[in-house]
Amino acid sequence: MSGPDPHRPRRWTFRAWGLAVAASTLLLMIATESRLSIVWDEGFTLGREARIRAWFRALRDPERFAATWQPPNPNLELVQQDRYPAPRPDQIRTRAQLFDKDVLAWFWPFAREEPHGHPPFYAIVGLAGDLLTPRWDELPRARLGPMLLFSLTAGALWTFAAQRRGRWAATLAAGAWVFQPNLFANGHYATVDAILASLWVLALIAFAEAVLPLTQTTVESRSPRWGWVILFGLLAGWAADCKLTGWFLPLPFLAWTAVERSRRGFLTLLVGGLIAALTLYAFNPSWWNAPIDGVRRFLESNLTRSRTIPIPVLFLGQVYVTPKQSLPWYNTLAWTLFVTPVGFLALAIVGTGQAIRKFKSRPFEILAVLHWSFLLALRALPHTPGHDGVRQFLPAFGMLAVVASLGAAALIESFGRWGKVIVASALVEGALSIALMMPVPLSYFSPIVGGLPGAAKLGMEPTYFWDALTGDALDWLNDHTPRNQRIEFATFPTSWLYLHQSGRLKPDLIPDPRQPAAWFVLQNRPGALQPWDRALIANGQPAYVVSKWGVPLVWIYPAHERQSMLPAQGYGTQ
Repeated sequence: MSGPDPHRPRRWTFRAWGLAVAASTLLLMIATESRLSIVWDEGFTLGREARIRAWFRALRDPERFAATWQPPNPNLELVQQDRYPAPRPDQIRTRAQLFDKDVLAWFWPFAREEPHGHPPFYAIVGLAGDLLTPRWDELPRARLGPMLLFSLTAGALWTFAAQRRGRWAATLAAGAWVFQPNLFANGHYATVDAILASLWVLALIAFAEAVLPLTQTTVESRSPRWGWVILFGLLAGWAADCKLTGWFLPLPFLAWTAVERSRRGFLTLLVGGLIAALTLYAFNPSWWNAPIDGVRRFLESNLTRSRTIPIPVLFLGQVYVTPKQSLPWYNTLAWTLFVTPVGFLALAIVGTGQAIRKFKSRPFEILAVLHWSFLLALRALPHTPGHDGVRQFLPAFGMLAVVASLGAAALIESFGRWGKVIVASALVEGALSIALMMPVPLSYFSPIVGGLPGAAKLGMEPTYFWDALTGDALDWLNDHTPRNQRIEFATFPTSWLYLHQSGRLKPDLIPDPRQPAAWFVLQNRPGALQPWDRALIANGQPAYVVSKWGVPLVWIYPAHERQSMLPAQGYGTQ
């Protein structure tokens, strides 16, 4: 019989501190949530969550629900419309009818042809606010689930790193997660990418706990810790149920397991993979009636985006229409350099060198670096979606946080107090990066490239997600739009409908020949600008500008100026 575990009291102390880190992170996220504007994809998420919410409500009492059911107006609904019409009341009077293929297809618009290519787990996470904060407004309520998962990931990172490399490395790991501006911003939004990043980090932790117990430094051949194997399978299934990128999560684990010849790793991947497959289907009702065809439609949709959703992107002064055209092979390396606080990046480089130097005795370090490298390489492959800055490979920055903590531990081990000074400086820089860029942290660029002004000169997009349509800009539009006039936007995500329906943006938005436009609102996303937009920027006089560090992010022009550019430049009408 084995004796008492000498590490047990310390583990519980670390877990308590980890919960404190998670709680502190959540408080920070909630405190800053209202300062971050609704972004492009959030309106679509809110619409999908409204349908799921209605389906669960119908499931409780189908007959009562059907008696009051009025399908939403498709012109005002936040979900993009497709070939599936809303069900009639007589089609949803029983629970059996609610599981009909076409009924599920309308209530669960996920994992099929565009614009509904992503699976539904991210929207399910967004419903957590319905249970925890039912009285909050719809947008912050939908953001609570992603913020909670982001915060729990910060706490899990701290606990995991503290047990293996000490408190300083743990604090750096959590700090490089929370204070990375792109992670911090996306961690608030009711969208998919930060959720996938959280699940990827948590899956790495679960796999390491299953295969590499705290007290061992080399890979042994005993069975894995099965509780962690089950958790790994759930996390991998949920990651796959977020977007196609999540389907690639097992590959770095498989490569590492093969190289290390780890019996624990193979068993974890085998059993965890079966759990992941079951989880993927269990949380995806749109596939329940067609388990094979559903997968086919999902893969076909996501692998043919060059034909369905081509998006122009400005990268280092050149416009690429991705994914039909490919960004340069080094784009993810350049992006990592451009948008990572200097201290975090330097520590990650040190951590990578340390892992390579001691690869025979530090299997976890190699696993972490392998994941980071894999995610950078995956988005750099030819004809992969390259729009929206680093959003498409956001999990890589979660891996960077892990690798940076290894660098922090190495510096402290080598230089003692001075190593701690370097780590503390990196944390201060990260926190200041967030504070100075609020309320537009997605427009952060590193001092290495001269910040946002330097990145704009290099030919990078200053903004892309409409996150710069700040509360002050909305107030200005409300105060300066005459009655019976409307606002025209350069692009029209359904987030604008939410702002209008919630009363945050009072003027009308829907095009109506009887109602002239007072203002034309344009964001500084150069890759997507039309010729008439460029002419307006060059020759027009904006009435209001949202800018950061001297770089314009959103312009509000008098609508007549925009109209005057169209015939003058011979571009026709839009």
